[in-house]
Amino acid sequence: MMRSKMTVLLLLLACFFTPLWLNSGFGEQMASEDPQSVQEQQETAPQTEAEEEKIVPSPKNIKEGTAIYVFVGWMWLSIFVLIYILRLKIKEVDRLYRIKFFSIKKN
Repeated sequence: MMRSKMTVLLLLLACFFTPLWLNSGFGEQMASEDPQSVQEQQETAPQTEAEEEKIVPSPKNIKEGTAIYVFVGWMWLSIFVLIYILRLKIKEVDRLYRIKFFSIKKN
């Protein structure tokens, strides 16, 4: 029982922090640390100092922004459903083991 409560707690925390992670710009930080992109930026920096503009990857309108959250929600929902089905299968196998359904000795 304690293990199932812990699993639910971890899943709820993951659901809570997913939107925060999406808005934090974590992917931008990871992309900027790529050695090839850093080298390319250093090579092109002197040429484009006057024309430097920052392009921020983000949804273009409210529909795209909502679509991202709907996608993440469906992903979490499917994960919950799969975990629920897996737990049901495990309970069924445990029940069959307890009644010795697959034992070699048949009476």
